[in-house]
Amino acid sequence: MLALPGVILLIIFIYGRPQEWDERFEALPFLYLWLGLAFMGMGLDLAMGKVKLKATPQLRWAIVVYLWCVFTLGVRNPAEFSEGFVSISVTFVLFFLIGHSVDSFAGFRKLATTVLIMGLFVAGVAVHQGFSPFQCLAMTETIAGSRGEAGIPDGRSCERRVDCRESAGADPDAEYLCERVGLFKTTTINGRVRWRGVLQDPNELALTSGIVLPFSFALFEQKRSFTRALLVLTSLIVIATAIILTQSRGGQLVFATVLGVYFVKKYGIRGAIFGAIFAAPLMLLGGREGGEAEESANERTEILAEGLLIWRMFPLMGAGFRQFTEHHWLTAHNAYLLSLAELGPLGMFTWTALIYLTLKISLTALKRYEHGAQFAMIRAWSMAILSGFCGMMVGIFFLSFTYHYVLWIYFGLAGALYSAIRGVDPNFSVRLEKRDVLRLVGVDVGLVLALTLYTKAKGY
Repeated sequence: MLALPGVILLIIFIYGRPQEWDERFEALPFLYLWLGLAFMGMGLDLAMGKVKLKATPQLRWAIVVYLWCVFTLGVRNPAEFSEGFVSISVTFVLFFLIGHSVDSFAGFRKLATTVLIMGLFVAGVAVHQGFSPFQCLAMTETIAGSRGEAGIPDGRSCERRVDCRESAGADPDAEYLCERVGLFKTTTINGRVRWRGVLQDPNELALTSGIVLPFSFALFEQKRSFTRALLVLTSLIVIATAIILTQSRGGQLVFATVLGVYFVKKYGIRGAIFGAIFAAPLMLLGGREGGEAEESANERTEILAEGLLIWRMFPLMGAGFRQFTEHHWLTAHNAYLLSLAELGPLGMFTWTALIYLTLKISLTALKRYEHGAQFAMIRAWSMAILSGFCGMMVGIFFLSFTYHYVLWIYFGLAGALYSAIRGVDPNFSVRLEKRDVLRLVGVDVGLVLALTLYTKAKGY
C-alpha cells in the first residue's frame, strides 16, 4: 500500500511538531508534503488495483460536518473564511486518508502502532520534563510562533519567578517565568507538563497519552512475547506518570475509563478489580486540589452557561465554526457543547453521529466475532479502539476537542478498522439505522437538558 508512508509521516508530523522545536524546520511545508505524498500513494494504489476505495460508515457524516463548518463560517464571519477553511479541510482530509488508505490488518496495525509510538513519545517527553530542574524562561515577542510564546530558557536555575528578575544575568526589560525545561525545548506551565502545538495544554496531553494505552494491549494479545509484555508494562508506567505530572483531573478519568472499559468488557468482575488496582495510584496522586481546582471548576461551569447562551442566540445555525471566542473570551472546554454552540442542532447531531458510528464499528465487530480463534485479531483491535475511544468520549467532555486532529485521527482509525475487517469478511456492515437516529437524538437532547439543569443549579 503506497499511501501508507505518507499517512504515517502525516501522523508523526501532527504529534511530533518538529517545526515548533527546531527553527531549521520552520520553512519546510511538512504538512503539505506528507499530504501530497499520501494522496499520490493512494492514487497509485487505486490505479494499480492494490486498494479498492470503499466508504467507511462515518464518511458521509464527516462530509456533512465539514461542509456545515465551511458554510457557517462563511455566513457568520467571512473575514476568517480562508484560515478556517484550511483548518477544517486539513482535519477532514486527515480523517479521510487514515480511514481509507488501508484494507488489511497489516496496514491497520502499522497505523495503530504509529499512533501508539507517538503517544508514548509525547508522554515520555512529559515525564522527562516533569523531573527536570527549573530554569528561567524569557518571554519574548522577537521570536515568532509557539517557541517565543512558550518562553526561551536562558540557562539560569530558579525556584521562584522572582529569582529570574533578581539574579545575575537578568534582562531588566524582559518578563520571566520559572518553569521546568525538558527535551526539545519544551517547558511546563505553572509546573504542569505539556507538549507543543495541538498538545500544549496539559489536559490535552493527558488525554492523548491515556487513550493509546490499549493499543499496547492489542499488540500483546496477538503475540504474547516478553518484548510485548515489556511494552505493556512500560506503557502503563510512562503514561500513568505523565498523567500524574499533568495534574489533569480529566486525564485521571480518561485513564480510569480506558482501563475500566477494557478489563470489564474482556474479563468481567475480575477485570474490574484488576483495572481498579492499576488506576488507584494515579487517582490518588494525580490532579489538582484546593483553591486552584475549585476555581477551575467554577470557570468551566461559567463557560458551560455561556455556551448555552450562545446557542440560544443562534438556535438554528449556531454561532459558526470557530466563532465561540467571538462571544466569550474562553473557548467552551466541552466538545459536545462547542458543537451545539458553533454548529447548531444539525451540526451537533452529525458530529455526534461520527462518535456513535465509531463506537458501533467496534461493538458490532466484538459481537459478530465473539467466538473463533481465527477472529482473535479482530477482537483485539476492536477492543483497543473501543476502550481508547470511550476514554476519548470522557476526556472531550472537559476539552474543546470538536475539531481536534487527535479526535479525527481516531475517527479515521475506526474507519481503517472497518476497512480491514471488510477485507476479511466482505459481509461486515455498519450503518446508522432509524433506531440509532432516535437514540442519538435522545442522547443529544438529554445532554443539553442535563447541562442546562446543571448550570442553573450552580446559579448561572
